[in-house]
Amino acid sequence: MANALHLAQLANGPDHWNDWRYDNLKIKEKPDFSNANLQGIELSGATFIAADFSDSDLRETGLIDADLNLANFHNADLSKARLVGASLGGASLVQAMLCSSDLTGAKLNGAQFINADLRGAILHTAQALGTNFTGANLTGACIQDWNINSSTILEGVVCDYVFLKHEEDWASGTEIFLERRPRCESRNFAPGEFVALFQQALETVDLIFVDGVDWKAFFQSFQELRAQYGEENLSVQAIEKKSGDAFIIRLEVSFSIDKAVLENQYNSLYKEKLAIIQGRMAFQDEQLSFYRQQVQIERQNNTNLLGVIQTMAENQSSKYDMRGSNFGNFADTVQTGGKQQNIQHIYASESKQSLAEAAQEIQALLKQLESTNPQATEDQQMAYVNSAIPPTLKQRVVAALKEGSEAAIDEFLLENKYLKVGKAVIKGWLQTNG
Repeated sequence: MANALHLAQLANGPDHWNDWRYDNLKIKEKPDFSNANLQGIELSGATFIAADFSDSDLRETGLIDADLNLANFHNADLSKARLVGASLGGASLVQAMLCSSDLTGAKLNGAQFINADLRGAILHTAQALGTNFTGANLTGACIQDWNINSSTILEGVVCDYVFLKHEEDWASGTEIFLERRPRCESRNFAPGEFVALFQQALETVDLIFVDGVDWKAFFQSFQELRAQYGEENLSVQAIEKKSGDAFIIRLEVSFSIDKAVLENQYNSLYKEKLAIIQGRMAFQDEQLSFYRQQVQIERQNNTNLLGVIQTMAENQSSKYDMRGSNFGNFADTVQTGGKQQNIQHIYASESKQSLAEAAQEIQALLKQLESTNPQATEDQQMAYVNSAIPPTLKQRVVAALKEGSEAAIDEFLLENKYLKVGKAVIKGWLQTNG
């Protein structure tokens, strides 16, 4: 249990606490803050003289979100201490005991953990950039998503095994460590194996795709980054398929490259390429839907013509015997249901329908092109329309114009802004097929 006198002295700030400790060196009793709740306490010192907790008893002490930058914990006992979110930048934890301590999200940048005991400690999401772990014992620690860099020193680390994930057992309130490495519980890391494994991780960037990978967008983005950083500085090391549609693509990256900047650049590039590809796919889907509608119209037209022929066949008598007839002088009427139907009118209607259909499609295509490429020239507009219009429709329009005249085009090209290109397109068909 924490010593009340020591807590009272500490409450006056780090400068006062340090002075009091110096004046009471003759007191052999260790400073005792065990089980105390010091959550959020600021002990880094306004004058850069941080609190001196060397040789102190801080077992199970609550130091959540505490400001402990540059503090001295040399040879202190912090076993099972709760240091979640604490700031320990530049702090000295040389030979400190941190067994089963919780350092989740702690800021350890530049801290000294030389020969510290971190067995069973939780370093989940801890930031350890430039942190010195020389000779530290990390056996059984959980290093889930910890953040280290090329300046992090792992030389001489003692480690039999680590865990890459942890969960809280709500029933018992204890932490359960998962994803052991090495996976086989009967095997431990050989000397230096832990350092080799995680030093390699410093040279990689993991790109995570939760809902699958658009490989075209990935390739384009990756090639653009290689052009920027150089092929020798960036390569794909591994592709790992996870559950569902998730993938992890591991990039091997040169030490000289800022990994965080690279990851942000890639994510931006991938989103940009993906949006372009998806936009093109949507446009193609729209075109496919349009063509399907045209096919349906063609089928309907064919059905109508077959209906006319069927009606003529069913009502044919010797009076309409077509054997040896010249179709150019074919009779103008046909008996349908007791009524006279004008065949020329039927053909005229079909001609108008073809022209109207062509005009409608030309205008729709030009509008579509205008929305994606407003600067398209007339030649580009004509090429775009010609590539999209079905040949069967072109043939019907040419046939209709042969029966009528070019003036018939104006009747259906209603929007003046498309009239010039529309007429040029249709005249082109007439010249090609005339």
